[in-house]
Amino acid sequence: MHPQVRSYADAVEGLEAQLAELIGLVKIVPPLVEADRRRRWEEIGARPGDPDVEMIDVYESEAGPEEGWGHADFSRTIQIAAIVTACGAFHECLTRLLFKSSLRYQLAAYPALARLVADERRRWDRRFEDLQRWYKDFQEITLTQIEGWDAVAHALELRNALVHNSGLYTQAYLKSKLARRPAREDLLGRTPPGDNALVGRELIPLSPDFTREVISGLLAAAEKVRDGLAANESPEISSP
Repeated sequence: MHPQVRSYADAVEGLEAQLAELIGLVKIVPPLVEADRRRRWEEIGARPGDPDVEMIDVYESEAGPEEGWGHADFSRTIQIAAIVTACGAFHECLTRLLFKSSLRYQLAAYPALARLVADERRRWDRRFEDLQRWYKDFQEITLTQIEGWDAVAHALELRNALVHNSGLYTQAYLKSKLARRPAREDLLGRTPPGDNALVGRELIPLSPDFTREVISGLLAAAEKVRDGLAANESPEISSP
């Protein structure tokens, strides 16, 4: 559930608020983690020394496994969480937009039909492909033709790789037009492997700027979808 998307009358405004917070999370939290690590390191260094114990051993012991012994890449972890949450919020936003535009019937007098509608709505929540199909059937909007949809396709395949493939490259991700590949040369001047060698072996590189672009692309596409629905808007639907 994505409370901000649901709490705003305009689902896109709710999405904008939630995505802004996710971008803030990626920007603010990793520096705080690093500052805390520096504080711990400096505090350990200020203690009376024990010639039989290395400073790094003390640091790692006090950090513990929940912090990866003081070396966990929490910046990547936070970016993954932000991307996955942003994709979920985007899905919720598009579901609300379509439901509001196409299924505003009052069905209290028709409980069987109301149940069918509720069941279909839950399918939209589970399968993005079903939601895309109903946009076409209900509103004659082909989501893949929306301006900026390449950013959505990229974000969804990135999300799938992060969730289902431990963040390693997948063939589906590499087929997306905006797929991010390793730099042309690594720090040692070596050329990265080709696409086939990346799949299942290399982590998709993340960075705060890249993550912000991914999240911002979802908002831009949601705005275009809302505009398309507004152009198709029909008079308020009354009870049958």
